[in-house]
Amino acid sequence: MRLALAVMLLLCVNGFAAPPAQPTFDQIKADANAERRARSAIDFALSAERDAEAVYSSNDLTMLGERLKTVQEAMELAQSSLEASHKTPGRNPAPYKYAELKSKELLGRMSDLGKKMDSEERGIIDAPIARIQEIHDAWFEGIMGRKK
Repeated sequence: MRLALAVMLLLCVNGFAAPPAQPTFDQIKADANAERRARSAIDFALSAERDAEAVYSSNDLTMLGERLKTVQEAMELAQSSLEASHKTPGRNPAPYKYAELKSKELLGRMSDLGKKMDSEERGIIDAPIARIQEIHDAWFEGIMGRKK
């Protein structure tokens, strides 16, 4: 009976606790596990893109440029981390597939943000989209390419 009460109390406390805070970019870079670092960097890029959308709504283009640069850096970190894991997409496709799907989602969100922008403002987002598209294409080719 006491054990059941303790379990119920533990479940209630955990259910109402705040979710863990998202790690900072520096904390993600410091992660020793390359595969986890890549996944965290991708999730961070998605979160930073949402922040960029909010910043664009407030019409702060300098801050928007910084946020988009952060998105690009996070995706580049994910790419280098997957390469550092020494796992190939042909033999170990799971981390690459996650990265490819999330980068496709990110590209769609960034494209939508670009469509909201005026033509004079689109120069800010074109370079990050192009770089992330290159990264996405490399992951896609790795997954769909010849298996070794």
